[in-house]
Amino acid sequence: MASADNDDDIPVTRSDLSQTVSRFAVTPYPAWGFSGALFATVPRASNVKMYLPRPLTCAFFGSVIAFGGYIIHDNDVINGAGFTSAWSTMYLLANGKRGITQLRPWPAFLSIFAFGNALMYGREYFFPDSDRTKI
Repeated sequence: MASADNDDDIPVTRSDLSQTVSRFAVTPYPAWGFSGALFATVPRASNVKMYLPRPLTCAFFGSVIAFGGYIIHDNDVINGAGFTSAWSTMYLLANGKRGITQLRPWPAFLSIFAFGNALMYGREYFFPDSDRTKI
């Protein structure tokens, strides 16, 4: 018989997943992770002639999204989330389709990462937790 204190018997619900996403959306780490992945792409994109995204694109979007992470780190979560969501969406508009249709794992990973950041930070911007907005 399981005791009431055992958390292993409690199934994970959508609200638990939603809370986990909300906890990540108030940190700069997903934005900085995506920015780091873009910066890591620059040397490879410089060496391969037809590689997409281009090195200048990676450096530009990496810098802008890192700045969005800094805005969140500076305790302006709502504006930082909106900024990061908007620029992740712009990355998707510029490189998302080609990243997926290129059938290479890294550009597809970057597109999926941008999509995840756009959704997560967009949710935080458009539907913020009521506890944080009362400050």
